[in-house]
Amino acid sequence: MLEIHSVPEIGIPTYQAESLWSAALALGFPAAVWRLPNRNEINLLISLGGDTQRKKTDLETLLASFVVHPFRESEDSYVLEGDLIFTYSENSVLKNVVNKLGDEHPTVKVLFDQVTRSNPVSERDTLVRPASDPRQVQESDESEHFKALVAEAVAAIKAGEFAKIVLSRTKKKSYSADFQPYQAFNRLQGTYPSAFVSLVSLPERNELWLGASPETLVSVDANAIFRTTSLAGTQAALDAEGVLIPAGEVRWGQKEIQEQALVSRYIVECFKKIRLREYYESGPKTVRAGNLYHLRTDFEVHTAALNFPELGTVMLELLHPTSAVCGTPKEAALRFIEAAEGYDRSLYSGYLGPVNVDQESALFVNLRTVRLSEGEATLYAGAGITEDSDPQREWEETEMKCQTLLAVLT
Repeated sequence: MLEIHSVPEIGIPTYQAESLWSAALALGFPAAVWRLPNRNEINLLISLGGDTQRKKTDLETLLASFVVHPFRESEDSYVLEGDLIFTYSENSVLKNVVNKLGDEHPTVKVLFDQVTRSNPVSERDTLVRPASDPRQVQESDESEHFKALVAEAVAAIKAGEFAKIVLSRTKKKSYSADFQPYQAFNRLQGTYPSAFVSLVSLPERNELWLGASPETLVSVDANAIFRTTSLAGTQAALDAEGVLIPAGEVRWGQKEIQEQALVSRYIVECFKKIRLREYYESGPKTVRAGNLYHLRTDFEVHTAALNFPELGTVMLELLHPTSAVCGTPKEAALRFIEAAEGYDRSLYSGYLGPVNVDQESALFVNLRTVRLSEGEATLYAGAGITEDSDPQREWEETEMKCQTLLAVLT
């Protein structure tokens, strides 16, 4: 039985989000906690049915849930159904609870009993450290490998194989058994207010994913307004002395302007495929994402006025993977990535976010993210490659992107 409570009417224990999160992890329940960009509320969703479902992301038919989709578009999404959804204010006060199963459901009681039995959460380790595995490839070797890959991609672009490609790499760290993912999430969301900050537990994969994404893939709000963004081009937001460079003083080179324009063009081409002409475009403009600046263009469509309620799902299928994480043309770029990149991106550069929670859906590209599993933290970062790319600068860009998380976690 669906029960919705709001303060002061909540009849179930008003536990703190971290205690509920820890209990869900201990019991093996899939869970997600997130904070939307430029919002103050923290949302916690717990799925009590065991493993997550694998299905298509359909924004019109899915019940309240949290979705995680891999980079490979052919794979189904991981769907965490919202059996329990808690909403907390910025000062950690519980504001609202959606309990799909009802307060007396046995599994709900098991969760709350676990919270009661657990020790109080303490301020423990929230740091990740360099991996100590001697088999790990040294950073200098990683650098040379990535720069060689960039040079190969530039040659392919000049040969006409594709116009742009996004190449990525990983960076390994370790963490101790005392590492507290929820406290790391709290630090991250406090540091990056304009990002989509999330922490997701997928027990069947034995993985946690923590991230601060700057890029909206698809969102549809309670007023049926569809939004997407074109985000590309990267440069440091701080000067050599660590002082913030004012956004008005940022100057973009031809390479970054072209890179971002290709992503915007890709979105417009998707609109053209469905013969959609009534959209609002704003940008490009310089936006800050933590320690970095990017170029961003925003697109908006009033779906109710067009009688096009399924636009979010249609555009999601057309957009992913976007030019901002894959390349242009998509098929040729994908072939190069799969043949040359040398590792499985997994959930990195896929998408994730809440669907039909509080009458809105918001899916973000899974960027600035770290995979946590069995003491190993794997950070991911990519760079957009055009014919004007310099391999050394592209390597440095991936290092800056890794630093978005490392600045908070180390």
